[in-house]
Amino acid sequence: MKSIGSYGTNPMATKSTVPRKVKRKIGAKAKTIPLAILCVGLYLALFGESRAQSLSGRFMTSFYSYQQYDTTGASKMNLLGYEAMQLNFGSGDYQLHTYILATNDFVTKLPSDPLLRAGNLYFEARNIGKVLDLRLGRQPIFSEVGVSSFDGLSAKAGLLDGKVTVLAFGGALPPVDERFEMSSDVKGNSLYGGEAYYSPIDNFKIGGAYVNKLFKPPGYYTYRLTDVHTTPGFGDSVYIDPTAEATQYVSGNVLYYNDRVSGYARVDYDLNFASFDRTELSFRYSPITSLAANVEYYRREERLPFNSIFSVFDHSGTDEYDVSLNYLFNRRINVFGTLSKVYYTGDNSTQFSIGANIYLFSLNFSHNDGFAGNLNGVNAQFMYPLLSQRLILLASLSATNYKLLQETSLPASNLYSGSLGVTYRPINLLSINLQGQYYQNPVYKNDFRAYLLVNYYFFNNFGSN
Repeated sequence: MKSIGSYGTNPMATKSTVPRKVKRKIGAKAKTIPLAILCVGLYLALFGESRAQSLSGRFMTSFYSYQQYDTTGASKMNLLGYEAMQLNFGSGDYQLHTYILATNDFVTKLPSDPLLRAGNLYFEARNIGKVLDLRLGRQPIFSEVGVSSFDGLSAKAGLLDGKVTVLAFGGALPPVDERFEMSSDVKGNSLYGGEAYYSPIDNFKIGGAYVNKLFKPPGYYTYRLTDVHTTPGFGDSVYIDPTAEATQYVSGNVLYYNDRVSGYARVDYDLNFASFDRTELSFRYSPITSLAANVEYYRREERLPFNSIFSVFDHSGTDEYDVSLNYLFNRRINVFGTLSKVYYTGDNSTQFSIGANIYLFSLNFSHNDGFAGNLNGVNAQFMYPLLSQRLILLASLSATNYKLLQETSLPASNLYSGSLGVTYRPINLLSINLQGQYYQNPVYKNDFRAYLLVNYYFFNNFGSN
């Protein structure tokens, strides 16, 4: 068997006995770790009998029907079903948090159907020594330079009477589809980092963050030419073993805010490429309560893994300047407008929008031009409550005209969409949402979609032993 890494072959490998067809390697299966048993067992062992406990959360049942187009004129129907469960169980300082999702397509079967996912599944201990919070299990992280989830441990501490906050985290990346498994290759699929913030006075904060992430795509078998005389499709079967994609960033930011003025500055630095990745500056000024103005600047570079094949190509960043105004006439009427200018290498784009929110109705117009084409669109939304707001009617309509490039001979395209929906809350703990969506454009000729969501909320306090 021949083995190929990201950018070359392994001369020491032997021939493969794999049947002569493209075959994806299953390889070392990810370890199936009973995270729920781990977290529940830890909770019950340490805290289950000593504290008052509560159980809260919600169940969400939804169905989404749509027509999937592979090419123009070729489509298939899909009916996706989702059952989600969000639970919080424990005492005041010790909690088990879960967000579990089951999915299935009832019309067009997918290879992964049915699939059980764990978005969140972690045990949390708060206020340890009145300083430390700990989380263990599958949990989300929202960092300045990375948003992800991981299977591992995070610790957050508040120091100097809350003026200093420190967060450290680390663990293995979960499977892409978030199934109930942990990666067997933690070295190639890992995430770790930290954040620190200092607030010497009220309304002022300065901080920094660091994130290191490795993601190794799964390997697979396929065919490659062994020499220039081999006919394509009749070479030896080889195993493609991709190299883990690496990203490593540090970030620093400063924030000041009060009722009238706020400012924010942020800089991200790519340690692997040794270059600045993102710069952000923003300023808000509100001379009176009803008027607010914002000015923003962004410098963005292509964010690519260090050893990705795409990193060998030339890339250029963009500079974006934004200005926005918002004026509130009264509690029911406000108008707003935004203007943006984006500069690419050798081109630029202008984007602006104006609109108004008038009680239960909103209307806005938007325009984009430049490298990505010319677009003009109008969007309107309407909401009307009935039965003391237990029944809410929703409607939206949009019309857009788009042309790829102004100087080309290609005709402009008209795109239309609309939706009608209703939200019904017969009791405070139950809500039912039903919506129909319609699309009409050159690809989706006449496409209708339906969406149903049922939310049930609950809370139980089991009291103290």
